[in-house]
Amino acid sequence: MPEPPLPLPAGITSRYIRTNDLTFHVLEAGRVHNNNRPLIILLHGFPEIAYSWRHVLPKLAAAGFHAVAPDQRGFGRTVGWDTRGYSSADVGSFSLTSLVRDVVLLVYALGYRAVRSVVGHDCGAMAAAMCALARPDFFQSVVLMSHPFNGSPDLPFGTADDLSGGALSEETGPKEGEKAGERGEAGVDIHTALAQIGRKHYKWYYSTASANTDMSSLSAPELYTFLRGYFHLKSGSWPGNQHPHPLREWSAPELAKMPGYYIMPVDATMPAAVARDITTDPTQGQASQSWLPDAELAVYAAEYRRTGFQGGLNWYRVRTTAGGRYSRDVEVFAGKKIESPCAFISGKLDWGIYQEPGALERMRDGVSCADLRILRLLDGVGHWTPQESPDEVVRAIVDLVGGLDRCVE
Repeated sequence: MPEPPLPLPAGITSRYIRTNDLTFHVLEAGRVHNNNRPLIILLHGFPEIAYSWRHVLPKLAAAGFHAVAPDQRGFGRTVGWDTRGYSSADVGSFSLTSLVRDVVLLVYALGYRAVRSVVGHDCGAMAAAMCALARPDFFQSVVLMSHPFNGSPDLPFGTADDLSGGALSEETGPKEGEKAGERGEAGVDIHTALAQIGRKHYKWYYSTASANTDMSSLSAPELYTFLRGYFHLKSGSWPGNQHPHPLREWSAPELAKMPGYYIMPVDATMPAAVARDITTDPTQGQASQSWLPDAELAVYAAEYRRTGFQGGLNWYRVRTTAGGRYSRDVEVFAGKKIESPCAFISGKLDWGIYQEPGALERMRDGVSCADLRILRLLDGVGHWTPQESPDEVVRAIVDLVGGLDRCVE
């Protein structure tokens, strides 16, 4: 039975596009029959869907682009991905190179041989960054939001005479944060150190078998309330986000400076962590109505009520599984910078830009990106930049792409 149509703003259309293994659900604007408009691909984050670009799509079309936002692998109305449960699903099918392949196949199906700009928000920024890292010839520019690119992998170097080979142990886990893996100062396991102060990291919580059940088992009203709280707490509308700042290092005391939706109470589910903090807000989350009214929030609640969260949570499992089992594919890009012209735009009230200490600085200083042309942090805006400040998002994309055109001329 077909899903009910989404309540889309004027100028946006919805359709399904079949590729080798996925049938993508996409929202688009500015489509013309001869494909003579530059293509912009928009990649959403978690817990989001293509609908998160509803304010951006028509504005990009008005600026002369063909803008396409897919429900990514594991999300929304896109089908063909591994829907088996936690213990059975092929987590490797959600690897970063698989996500790049998804986008390339989609672009070819659309009838294009290049993307003028690939734009990613939140974990979609990780996919967009990987697109640009892997295929700078194909993805001509990249715009990242809320999740700075922390650099390509570091590999053991100069270890030919070391019988141990400098290999990463199963206990150390994948590299995260300030190139420090799961180890903090003096080699202390970061999760042990966080637990000692009553906290835990949300990415590792999202990688547990219980995370999907914790959220998917909520009743329809409870799910709606949870999502209202989650979107509100990470936005510029929550007073608790007034002073995000860079963290000095990847250590428990520094990570614990972040709010409870990032560094959670050790015994809490995400719905419980959100419920705890939303009670401290005098508006009880209603201040976010200005950029996410009830009718639009209802779209997210209905979609996640139908699909559950496991598809999106598998993205986190790729990053956190011990030994880097599902992230070894990225090692072929060791030492490589993003070569495509790049922009970074986020809200000043977004803790997400600091969750991996030093990542934003590495972009700014040319360590991870060879050509960062735009860096904008927006006053009064939190984590959900495409929804809270779509005009500024479109302006950054247009400015970056316009610079490419001037270079060509």
